[in-house]
Amino acid sequence: MEKKSSGRGLEEISNIFLSTEENANENSPQTEDQCEIQETVTVRKKLAFYNDENVQKNMTRSLSKHIEKGYNIRRIYLQKNEDISTPGNKIHRKENVIISIKSSI
Repeated sequence: MEKKSSGRGLEEISNIFLSTEENANENSPQTEDQCEIQETVTVRKKLAFYNDENVQKNMTRSLSKHIEKGYNIRRIYLQKNEDISTPGNKIHRKENVIISIKSSI
């Protein structure tokens, strides 16, 4: 015994249309199923400063401006190089500090 298809398939999809939020209520009948669209956009910026006598001040100023605009700090890398010279002894000291957010327990 063969089963006949109920006619459901691509014919139903042809009745779906998209519209903007302004005219969605005008063009579509009210249905129980509502659809919400969430869009995520990722923007990455790379800031580079020329190495001159004001570079540290410029970087600090830029960081402060971004914090004031509502940006959140996720991680900061700091590096300090120091050369200590004494007669007969030279020490090169390099320190790295990473400040980051750790997730809650």
